[in-house]
Amino acid sequence: MNVVVARRFPLSGLLGAAALAPPLLWLLPALIARRAPSFRDQGDFFFPLKLYTADRIASGQVPFWNPLSGFGEPWLANGQSGVFYPPTLLFLLPSPALAAGLFLLLHFMIGAWGAWRFLKQEAVSDAGALFGAAAFSACGFAASLSVYWNHFGAWAYLPAIAALARSGLRRASARAGLALLVGLQAMAGSPELTAGTILLAAFLTWEARVEPGGWAEPSRARRVLRLAGAAALGLALAAWVILPMAELLVHSERRTPLSAAERDLGAVDSSALASTLGFSTNSATSAYLSSLYAGPLLLFAAGAAFAEKERRRLAFLLLGVAVAGILAAMSGPPGSWLRALPGLDRLRYPGKSLAWTFFALSMLAGLGADSLRFVPARRAILLAGMLAAAALLALSGQSPGTRGAAALGLCALAVLALGAGQAASFGPAGAALETAAALTLTASLFFSGRGLFRFAPEAEIRRVPASIPFLAQIPGRVLTPPTEELAPWVLKDPRFGTGTLARQREALMGYTNLFSGVSTVRTAAPLATEGAARIAASIDAARDPSQAAGPVSARVLWMPFQPARLGSGKVGEFFRAPLNPYRMRLSFVQRYRVEPEPARAWERVVQGEIDWNHEVFLDREPEPRLPQDRKRSYVIARIASDAPERVAADVTSDAAGLLVLTDLWYPGWSAEADGHPAPIYRADGYLRAVALPAGSHHVVFRYRPISFYAGAVVSLLAAGTLLTLLLRR
Repeated sequence: MNVVVARRFPLSGLLGAAALAPPLLWLLPALIARRAPSFRDQGDFFFPLKLYTADRIASGQVPFWNPLSGFGEPWLANGQSGVFYPPTLLFLLPSPALAAGLFLLLHFMIGAWGAWRFLKQEAVSDAGALFGAAAFSACGFAASLSVYWNHFGAWAYLPAIAALARSGLRRASARAGLALLVGLQAMAGSPELTAGTILLAAFLTWEARVEPGGWAEPSRARRVLRLAGAAALGLALAAWVILPMAELLVHSERRTPLSAAERDLGAVDSSALASTLGFSTNSATSAYLSSLYAGPLLLFAAGAAFAEKERRRLAFLLLGVAVAGILAAMSGPPGSWLRALPGLDRLRYPGKSLAWTFFALSMLAGLGADSLRFVPARRAILLAGMLAAAALLALSGQSPGTRGAAALGLCALAVLALGAGQAASFGPAGAALETAAALTLTASLFFSGRGLFRFAPEAEIRRVPASIPFLAQIPGRVLTPPTEELAPWVLKDPRFGTGTLARQREALMGYTNLFSGVSTVRTAAPLATEGAARIAASIDAARDPSQAAGPVSARVLWMPFQPARLGSGKVGEFFRAPLNPYRMRLSFVQRYRVEPEPARAWERVVQGEIDWNHEVFLDREPEPRLPQDRKRSYVIARIASDAPERVAADVTSDAAGLLVLTDLWYPGWSAEADGHPAPIYRADGYLRAVALPAGSHHVVFRYRPISFYAGAVVSLLAAGTLLTLLLRR
């Protein structure tokens, strides 16, 4: 008991808050100067995604569907939209820059708090807890991951969930807390990080701390069952998001494994070690992460965690977690072998696996800094480690501020380990030295990571280039080149400033079409529907884009370089090429063929087997069967109202036929004809059609996803169960 008291610091809360100094300083331009974070995917993906969601919520709508990208996509099922994730409400603020700054800072706070709690639970001193919390929230991995808001949001919950799992979940309040954190993590929109966190929590629950004096310690099996129940409750809490995501997975391109090239994109190779130690300041040799900087000070402290015998079992468990993350992220074997396993062969950007590596390293660093203060060390091993760390620091390519702060921290840890800590275990000297080491680590990580935060004027976030508005007036869709072709033109300089944002918006890159209201053929969805993926692939493979883009109402090709086979006109820096022939978004045909396989139906359309202005492939025979021999003399069809989740059309014809809407067929869409339910047929594999008799009709398409309503019921039941647990604790 005396040891625990000796490891407390009078200003514990203030010291813990110091771990947030680097993120707070990094984000000051967003928080006080209204400059928007713009590095990497933030400008063209996360800002439009979050602001579109917030705009729909502010207008009193639940954004179930996005009609503007990929001829429609289930928006709630796109986990990155965060429709029901509470921090998304920050984007209701009138300042997008402030909203983004607060969103990121909130998750830095959650991560630092969880890391602090994990270490304090292990009876680590306040200074040691600060060391680990700063290592977690300010390392190069944290700074790099912060540009991917969904994965960063999910990662922030990892330490707190790990702390509760390590506690053994003996109390109902702990189980309720873990369920709440798992639910929030799942709603953040990173299923792979949530699954990995639950797996890590299972290992930590198995190796839970034994409470002093505990006379009725639960068995390991009982603890794991408690974890399973709490995690299941948390996932049920997020069911209104998880079930739509699961439905999308079934109807997405991920039903089949990704190619090896797609699986390996974003993996890290052995040269990433240079970034971890600070020898490379600009790249982690990964297409996904900009830096993996940990630095010799952090790594030296992490190695010292094995000096204390009582904590060695936990240290080896954390080491195993760190190694597992590295192996899964490696570009070659065994990482490539792991990614070829069923299930894992559908995941992208393996660099995310380093989330567990850097969590483990951070916790080891906190334990190690504390051990150097309280546990006698072997002088020879200590000297070798210090010399190696000092040499690496001297040779690194980091800034003088980074190296100077880290050098002071190494000196403080060395003095501690050489006996000052043990000699003053119950006095202020040991605490001061350990605190100094923690603060210098915080400073060194701040200097090393500040270059990873780029900002642009807030006004540029929603600005629509003058050349774009006319595209929104086109009664059809706009075709753009693949991202890999656009990226070199858009990313002409690495600053990600005003010029980059302007080019992103003019190129309609990512989700920037949502700002201008332009309907595009492509989607930036990380989990695209099978239809969107196949149609985009067929357009890219075709010599004539109209052959595959015309059937989905593509009217114009918009690109920053002159198309080779199409006549075009120049608008500013862009070329506009009309696409002919094209199908109107709403059309009425009489002839049809039956092709039940969606992919095969679309392939036959692209191969030119039918004249899609007069004929369509259906997935089954209409009921009642339509006569195809009667000639019609007239047809009038128009879209009467066009909302994201409701499209109404009026059609008049003197013959029976099929009303074809070139919007995505997807579960949850239903149709009514003159107030009566009408079946929706799959037209050309991925579009919608309704069979109508002769006469005048009013047809309404509505999107009411059963997956959401079923998930909402589960979420409400889970919320009631969670509340009951809290009230009965």
